Amino acid sequence: MRPPCEIVQRDFLRTTRTFVARSLKEEGFSQTEIALKMDLTQAAVSKYLSQPLAKTKLAGDITRLTHTLTEMLKTGDSGADQIVREICSACMRSRLGSTLCEMHQDKVPSLKAVNCQVCSQLLGGRDDELADRATVIGDILEALRIIEQSETFEAIVPQVRANLVACNSPAETVKDVAGVPGRITIIDGRARALISPQFGASQHTAELLLHAKKTWPRIRACLCVSGTQNVVRIVTRVGFQVLSMQEPESTASKIIESLKTANQVPGQRTSFPAIHVPGGYGIEPILYLFGPSAKGLSERSIRLSDAMKS
Repeated sequence: MRPPCEIVQRDFLRTTRTFVARSLKEEGFSQTEIALKMDLTQAAVSKYLSQPLAKTKLAGDITRLTHTLTEMLKTGDSGADQIVREICSACMRSRLGSTLCEMHQDKVPSLKAVNCQVCSQLLGGRDDELADRATVIGDILEALRIIEQSETFEAIVPQVRANLVACNSPAETVKDVAGVPGRITIIDGRARALISPQFGASQHTAELLLHAKKTWPRIRACLCVSGTQNVVRIVTRVGFQVLSMQEPESTASKIIESLKTANQVPGQRTSFPAIHVPGGYGIEPILYLFGPSAKGLSERSIRLSDAMKS
C-alpha cells in the first residue's frame, strides 16, 4: 500500500513550494506577501525559505514549474483553479513514465517487476469508469455555464430551487449520478450553482433520473423546474412530452410508484420527456425535465424560460 501520492506529498509538493517561495523572495516579495500569494501561513513560508534545499531527482521538472507559477503569482491575474491546474498537470506528466514514476518504482521494486502501468492507465484515459465520470462532470459544468449565462432562467426556478443531475449509461445507484449540492439558486436575478457538481449529491432527483433511464433509454440528465400551469402550458411548445400525475407527491419513490400505473407514457425513443407533479397542501408543483445530456437539456430549458419571459 505505497501509492505515488507518498512521493508527491513528501517530495514534489514540498520542493515545489520551497522553489516558488524562494523565487518570489528573489523577486522582492516579503514573507507576508509570499504567504498571501501562495495561500500559506507566514510560518510555513518562513520554514520553506530557511530549510536547506533537499537533493531530489524532481529538481528539473520543478524548476520549469517554478518559473510558470512565479509568473502567475507575481501578476495575481491567475485564479486558484489555474494554479492548481499547473501543479497537477506537472505532477501527472511526471507520473506518466517520467521522474515520479522512476522514483516510485525505485521505492517499490515490486512495481518494476510487474511493469506497472497504473498511472498511464488512469491518467491516460484508459480507465473507462474514470473517463465516464469525467465526461458526466464536464457535461454538467457546461450545462451550468449555459444556465448561469441566461437572463431568463430565473423565470422557471421553483421556490425549492432547481437542481440538475446527470449520469452515464451504466449508472445503477444514486452514487453513480452527479448533481449540484445545495441546488441552483438565484442571486441578483441570475441562476448560480454555488458548489461544483458531485456524485451522490441529490438523492431525490437522482432516483427519478435512474427510473427515467429505464423507461426512456436515451435519457441521461434531469432538471427540476417550476411546475406552475404557465410553465406546463409552454413546455410542450419547446419539444417536451409531458406525463402528468393526478395527485401531488413529494418523495421520489411515491412518484415512481405512481408512474407505473400512468396512462399515455411517452414512448421509449422519446428524447425529451417530462413529468409534472401537481402541487398540494405544503407541496409545490414541480416539473421534471429529462434529456439525453445535461448540456442539451439546459439549452432546451433556456428556450422554455425565454418563452416564459416573452
